[in-house]
Amino acid sequence: MRYRIEAFAPDRHDTKGFRCGRASQENFLRRTARRQQRDGYTRLLFATSAEDSAESRVVLGFYPINAHAIGTADLPAKAAPRAPRSHLIPAVFLSHLAVDRKHQGQGLGRILLVDALQQCQRVEAILGVRLLLLDVAAEGGEEVRTRLHRFYAEMGFKPLPGHPERLFLSLSAPPPLQPGG
Repeated sequence: MRYRIEAFAPDRHDTKGFRCGRASQENFLRRTARRQQRDGYTRLLFATSAEDSAESRVVLGFYPINAHAIGTADLPAKAAPRAPRSHLIPAVFLSHLAVDRKHQGQGLGRILLVDALQQCQRVEAILGVRLLLLDVAAEGGEEVRTRLHRFYAEMGFKPLPGHPERLFLSLSAPPPLQPGG
């Protein structure tokens, strides 16, 4: 299947049938995402089928990103060499990455993550952000956490010292392999 990844448009994207199997992500999509986007706190991007019509597109996956900062004390020293005096490192936070159950296991999560990294690299060229941060959700049990950690590690993410559920990736590192590459 070919996908289209595009910015959220409430009048065009159909989220009603989206089910990823994780309540926190489904609740975010239904209850919080629209308001956070409208109020300027996040930018939400959706994956839809490239064959969907222009009027209504069924959401197959999504990710929201927003500006963030992290203190140098929370990072390994080599992740923030020559840190600014503020001791805050500008970053982008990926608060969710979700794929509808019907499309899980087909590479869409990797496609969404690569797209998020490309968005971050565009931001980095304009604003000077250094890191991409995300949290591996506790929801789903140990097997799910292990699978997610492995997925993100394959993409170059590392855990923060003392905070194994928060992962980071330097945006100055070489980009990960493209989907299917």
